[in-house]
Amino acid sequence: GQVLEISASEASQPPFELEAGISAAWYDPEHDGEGFLLELLADGRAILYWFTYNDEGGQDWYFAAGEVLGRRIVFPELLRVTGGKFGPDYDPTRIVKTAVGSAAFTWNDCDSGFMDWFIDERHDRQELTRLTRILGIDCGTPQMAPESAELRLSGSWFDPSHDGEGFIVQVLSGDHVLVYWFSYDPDGDRRWFYGVGEVREGKLVVDEMLTTSGGIFGPNYNPEQVSGAVWGSLELDIDCDGGTARYESSEQGFGSGELNVIRLSELDGLPCSL
Repeated sequence: GQVLEISASEASQPPFELEAGISAAWYDPEHDGEGFLLELLADGRAILYWFTYNDEGGQDWYFAAGEVLGRRIVFPELLRVTGGKFGPDYDPTRIVKTAVGSAAFTWNDCDSGFMDWFIDERHDRQELTRLTRILGIDCGTPQMAPESAELRLSGSWFDPSHDGEGFIVQVLSGDHVLVYWFSYDPDGDRRWFYGVGEVREGKLVVDEMLTTSGGIFGPNYNPEQVSGAVWGSLELDIDCDGGTARYESSEQGFGSGELNVIRLSELDGLPCSL
C-alpha cells in the first residue's frame, strides 16, 4: 500500500567488466615479494602465474587456466608442477602436474580488486594492486597497437623440449621489458627468476635476473623476511615465430646455456602478427 520513489545518482557507474589491460602483474601490498601474472586471451580465456613461496621460505609457483566471467576470472584448478631439473638434462617426460586448489579474481576497477584462493585445505583473501601496464593494451579506450615488432612480444614462451618451464614477457613503456622465468633448480625444487631489462638492438636483454627467498606462504606472510640476490642475466632474441633464450647464472649449479623457444600465448588485444 506504499509508493516508493527511487532515483539513481548520476555518479553511479555500470559494473566493471574486464578489458585487455587486466593482462599485467598484480600484487597484494601486504605480501610484497610475491604476486600474480595474468594474461587475458581471446574468447574469454585467461592464464595465471603465481610466484610465491613454500612453508620453509623457499620459492614456489603455481599456474592455472581460467575463464572470464564478467568482472571475475575463475581458475578452477591451480596446478603444482614437479619433476623438472634445471639445465641440459631436463626431461619433460618426468613432469607431473597436480591440481592442488583453486583461485578466483574479482576487480573493482582497472587498478584494484581482490583474489580468493584455496590450496591444500587452506584459504585466504588477498587485495590486488596493479604493478605493470603492458604497452599496447589498457582499460578504457583501446590504444592503437604499437608498430614496433618488439612491442608485440608480450606473452608466454617456452622450449618444447623443456615443457613444464617457461618465460613470461611484458613489454612496458620506455623500451623496458619485464621477464619472469618459472623453472627449477638442479635438485628439482621449483624456482623463479625475474628482472626488468630493455629492448636493445631488437633483443630483450635483462642484465640482472634476480632471485628471492625467505617468504612463508599464507596469511602469516611477512615481506620483511624476503631477501633478494642477483641470479644472472638473460637475453631473448625472439620474434613472432620464436627464437632463442640465452642465460648465464652466477648461482652455483646453474651455469649458462641456450633454449629454443616458441610462443605459448598471445594476449587479447595485442596480436603478434599484423
